[in-house]
Amino acid sequence: MDDEVPAAAARPRRDRLPRNRQRERVLHLVRKHDGPVDAAEIAAQIGLHVTTVRFHLDALCDEGAIVRTRLHRAGAGRPRTGYVAVEDRLDYRVLAEVLAMELGRIEETRRERAERAGRRWAGQMVAAIEADVRPGVGPSEADALDRLATVAAQIFARMGFAPELLAAKRSRGKREREIRLHACPIRDLARSHPEVGCGLHRGVLAGLVRDTTMSAELEPFVAPELCLARMVSNE
Repeated sequence: MDDEVPAAAARPRRDRLPRNRQRERVLHLVRKHDGPVDAAEIAAQIGLHVTTVRFHLDALCDEGAIVRTRLHRAGAGRPRTGYVAVEDRLDYRVLAEVLAMELGRIEETRRERAERAGRRWAGQMVAAIEADVRPGVGPSEADALDRLATVAAQIFARMGFAPELLAAKRSRGKREREIRLHACPIRDLARSHPEVGCGLHRGVLAGLVRDTTMSAELEPFVAPELCLARMVSNE
């Protein structure tokens, strides 16, 4: 009949939904995943072009609803960008701001106290990791630097940093390991109060160094979404 509307025309197209509705659906799908998910997978599930999905993912990152991380390929090739939902970010940020001020009125005092807390926290996390490791499993056969790097990567993973442990290399005649930290879990605090946020994480890294022949340093925000943890063997 002339009044009949083709089925394809009768169905509302997904890419014609208001942008806020599209963004809500993108966020919902990211939250449904237990781990990181990339733009292509979201696009396939939601029925939108991958460029449109990336636009919404970037906006959600700017809003603090999700964070970027890395998805590593099984073989050669550059790692893909993945996205992870951040739960209750606003409440945590407010709490973190309050705690930052409770550490002291002077910036140097806050830094010292945050680093001290980080060292104590590192000891607790190392104890938890060692309790989970069965005899004969883990990096016990590796040298001291590799053990430190492996444990540090595990700790940073538990903290939500999406760490990427790089292969050992030599710099200025010394052997070193580097960890790229792609997703700071307290990014807002680290930027507004680096003496607290970065101080805490420096303390964690320092607390992992038990061998006097080792040293470690943290370089915050070498790129907008990247920090570096570097461990060096001084032998």
